[in-house]
Amino acid sequence: MTNGVQHRILTHVGSGMKLEWDLDKDRADLSPIGTETDSGQTDFPPVWTGSLLPAFVIDSKLYIKAAAANISFGSDGEWRISLDLGEYGTGLLLCDAQPWGFRVMKLEVEWSRDIRIESLQFGTRLLTAEERRRTPRADCVFWPDWAAEGYCVPAAGSSPTHSFWRAWDMGDARLPLGSYGDAMGTPYAAAFPRPMYAAAMGGRHGWLAFGPGEVPDAPLSLQLQSATASVHYLYREDLWGAPDPRRRSWTEPLRLAWGGSAYDSLAALYDSFGPFEPKSSRHLRSFICTWGDFKEKRYDLKQFTKRVSAATPADMVILDDSWETFNGSGEPNLALFPDFDADLEGIRDHGYELAFWQSVGWTDDPAAQGLTANDLLCGPDGEPRQWSWSGSPFGSRGHYLLDPSSERTRQLVRERTVRIVERWRPAALKLDFGYGFPGPDACAPRNPAYRGERLAFTLLKLIYDAAKSVDPGITIIYYGIHPLMRSVSDLINLDDLGDAGDSAAHEAAGHNQRCLWSSLAARHGMAVNTSTGYYWDTLSEILLDTAVVGVNGLTLGETDNDGKRMTQADITRWTALQTWRRRTCGWKPLWLEAELGSSKGEPKLVSWGRLESDEAPAADESGGDSAPRLTALALRNNRTEPIQYAAVASSVTFMGSWALIAQDDADLAVSASFVCIPFSAGELRLERPFQQVHAYAVVDGKLSRVRTMKPDELPDGKLVVTTANELSSIAGFLIE
Repeated sequence: MTNGVQHRILTHVGSGMKLEWDLDKDRADLSPIGTETDSGQTDFPPVWTGSLLPAFVIDSKLYIKAAAANISFGSDGEWRISLDLGEYGTGLLLCDAQPWGFRVMKLEVEWSRDIRIESLQFGTRLLTAEERRRTPRADCVFWPDWAAEGYCVPAAGSSPTHSFWRAWDMGDARLPLGSYGDAMGTPYAAAFPRPMYAAAMGGRHGWLAFGPGEVPDAPLSLQLQSATASVHYLYREDLWGAPDPRRRSWTEPLRLAWGGSAYDSLAALYDSFGPFEPKSSRHLRSFICTWGDFKEKRYDLKQFTKRVSAATPADMVILDDSWETFNGSGEPNLALFPDFDADLEGIRDHGYELAFWQSVGWTDDPAAQGLTANDLLCGPDGEPRQWSWSGSPFGSRGHYLLDPSSERTRQLVRERTVRIVERWRPAALKLDFGYGFPGPDACAPRNPAYRGERLAFTLLKLIYDAAKSVDPGITIIYYGIHPLMRSVSDLINLDDLGDAGDSAAHEAAGHNQRCLWSSLAARHGMAVNTSTGYYWDTLSEILLDTAVVGVNGLTLGETDNDGKRMTQADITRWTALQTWRRRTCGWKPLWLEAELGSSKGEPKLVSWGRLESDEAPAADESGGDSAPRLTALALRNNRTEPIQYAAVASSVTFMGSWALIAQDDADLAVSASFVCIPFSAGELRLERPFQQVHAYAVVDGKLSRVRTMKPDELPDGKLVVTTANELSSIAGFLIE
């Protein structure tokens, strides 16, 4: 790593890249360094270019771009850049270089008059007179200037899921990086992996990831215009007022990290928030969710319990949306569930714990909860706003929105949460619709401290802390994969696969891709479980990746969108994973055959594994994860010839699809007890010693040993499953 300043050009070298920032031109370039290719090339075009000085849009759409007045070095080597905002004021940008990248530690502004900020932007600049003549609107005076070959925003699009596109493919678009989606005119994409608070830009020679270092007080989005982009914080203080119209400061509004792929750059960015303590393994809870039945108006919990208990063992049943009298009431809907408490006891009697769905900030009957307009988000006219999942103003249903600025609202959230946890002693709360708020173009919390991304975060934190005050071991389920979400959630759910597309194929591909992005959260120690969508045909592929990711999740109802039901083969595999899953939090992926995504195609995991370590992941290059252990594998081979991974588990040769899971904390190569679960017809050979093999089947919803074999009893030393009947009856092989 080197830092330097020469002719007002700042440089930083680290992780195989060089960041060079010309302060006078406000142009930064990130380029690979020093690697010669087979063709002899040593100079590469920049991975990314753009400006780094902030810009503001203030009263009446006036654009102000900061200029660097002078620079000095602080006592810890940080860069202190004095900002000139012309007649509007002055400022300070405090930056530093880190082994993982670069960050803006602080931004401070002193205004010369009362100012109300509409937006703060990184990556825009004034256009020249000639450039203005090329814009689509005659009144354009500025434009985004971050440029690269392509973009990556995990699960930005749906039907099918897509996370990558070339620079010019999206046109003009606003992509949410936090909790705001279609509410601000962005493409609808619910739940996982939002909020990410990050995105990436790059191409063939490397990638740059970027995002804030703390939860921002404005909605965060990536603004695309034609082939360039900017990071955008929307305030609309022209509507809601400024906390201080003469002075403003931001803590860590921008971090940059880089790597060879978009995944690697995002991992470096997230790792920079460490080191991390993994979540407790008690949060690794498998679930069956009632939503698949509730959305089809099937509300008979007795029938539900009878059906699932005969086929799908799990840690808990989640009572999803519809269990309450209205969103946010915390009281059961006795019109739909007349025997609610008795039904809950029936669920428990069948071995399941309980969990309850909760919307984060919606209420449908504020008056019944003692709330007035002063406790709700209101528009500029002072009238309470409403919102729904789709954002459409048509129809009769909209939800009122809680404003945490009100002590009455905060008390309502705390009391409701405590009441639910004390009354039913659930194992978990599944929180939802933190992304269900309109942005500051429509409404904003009265207290500026709760605005922007802090709105949902504050409500999540209220629920989290209230639930933990009653039961410290309760699991809070949410979606966001960023390390900043660790303080408001314990278990990340890969919901809702309906957004992956309305087909089994789209759901299978979308879930596979979500597994890749979920590993970014597993790196910082979060518990992760998988989830289904609305097609039973996807379950086998979902469960195979679950062997690596964590624990089972089931959202499907009795019948799916095609009228199909769960097969016996999938019941067998589900039960095998419920019994033999990994029970630790914190891991990193091992890519055996995988496409991590680029402008050439979406991510696709074929064969991959789970690496665990006794040490917490490190925040820099100096330590941590020194001796990772391979504890699980998902293997796929649809070819006619066997595939061999010679350096994995002492050597694995296989055809078909298999999951391998260690039953102790040793690497699969030396594990004294591990399982091999068949997912499609094939064979598996392990070049490592073992004493015996136990074959298991599923009997009455539980695994039962049906045969024990010595190594010399295996045909050619291989585990073989060839028929549909064997796939339905053999849950797996326990090798000792």
